[in-house]
Amino acid sequence: MSRRLLSALLLGLSLGAARAADLRFYPSFGEVSQTVKAGAAPELTFTRPAWALVQPGSLRWTGSALRRLRSVPVDNAWLSAQEGQAVTVLRAGLPPLPGTLIRAADLLVKLDSGNALNVRPDELVFAGTPPRGWAQPGVRVTFDVEAAPTGQISYRTNALSWQPRYELSASGSAAKLSALADLRNGGEGAFQGEKVELFAGQILNVQPMPAPMPVSPTQAQTDSVAMNAMLGSGGGLAPLGELRGLQRYALKGGLTLGAGETLTLPFLQPKVSAFTRYERITSYFDRSERSGSANRHYKFTPDLSLPAGPLSVLEDGALVGTVTLPAAQAGRPIDLDLGSDPELRYLRTVRQLSLEKSPDGKVLSTTLQVTYALTSTKALPIRVQLREQVYARTVVVDGQPQTSQQVNVERGVDVPAGGKASVSFRVKIAN
Repeated sequence: MSRRLLSALLLGLSLGAARAADLRFYPSFGEVSQTVKAGAAPELTFTRPAWALVQPGSLRWTGSALRRLRSVPVDNAWLSAQEGQAVTVLRAGLPPLPGTLIRAADLLVKLDSGNALNVRPDELVFAGTPPRGWAQPGVRVTFDVEAAPTGQISYRTNALSWQPRYELSASGSAAKLSALADLRNGGEGAFQGEKVELFAGQILNVQPMPAPMPVSPTQAQTDSVAMNAMLGSGGGLAPLGELRGLQRYALKGGLTLGAGETLTLPFLQPKVSAFTRYERITSYFDRSERSGSANRHYKFTPDLSLPAGPLSVLEDGALVGTVTLPAAQAGRPIDLDLGSDPELRYLRTVRQLSLEKSPDGKVLSTTLQVTYALTSTKALPIRVQLREQVYARTVVVDGQPQTSQQVNVERGVDVPAGGKASVSFRVKIAN
């Protein structure tokens, strides 16, 4: 067999693994459904890598009564039978190397020159025509079903997944939110879908431990045939509303997703309102002096419900940080914490104002003043929100008695662009 014929055989094998089906993408797995003519025993064949990604217990038949379902390992008996037979090795940059296949498990060939080497399937030429799938032993799944015109086979696979990702671009007082969807195929085979849907949300998917495969694994490697991810005509994602609490989207035009590929598509086009930046300082009360940076926050309200996913924030085209956008409802504000902001620093100082003592000199309470001196190097003015937690038997804040022993003192101040500001409060605590 020529190298060209062998390559065509491998290509046909890979394309055969991408039979058209209905695909459902979930955040951590996918579901494949195929409509088949219900013969005496409809069957599916998986390569070993593909079978390892099938979720145990997820194979289903619908359309008629299922009598039994059998999963059988398929060893490569044909290749084992070629041991001792003459073969030719075609290796780039070398003339054809005649030899003998002496071990099928790892494709070990003893050359007529006396040397031995391991080869790849696409380097091996046999005297006759190999059967389809000779280089990829795997698992055959057979469905014994009652007669019906058609039926549907479905299974879940960890090879497929999807995730939305977002980018918030801010400049001045304006902000724009864009969304993309990453569809991933982490397996070694291609998937082709005529009807493709994406689901977002929380879904409990407990997977039982798979039973060990009663086969002897081969170490022979096959070159995968790369297939570019292709969209059918009119490809695009469209929201379909909710289905049992999950957000649902449809990919128009179908999809072919090659082995190991990630396809990124435009997702939603949300509009944002009430966009604002602010800084937050969260601290605790004690008598020590300390300094640090405020945390950078971005707050906005989307007009669409958004599934959770990573979000990158850019200011005038420069990356500020990446956070996780939690699942958001349309019309509900989102508050993002981008972490420490070196452009807004603070110095916290504490000064004792007075002591209250009993007639015998015992200290009953202490009044202290806490001051935050704020320094900004930002080009725009910014609002700073301060929250300090105070724990004491009794607490009085700025002359107002508190009803709890755990008090959150909250204050706000506007810091001018490139300027300074301060905020203070008095705390009276009982000893």
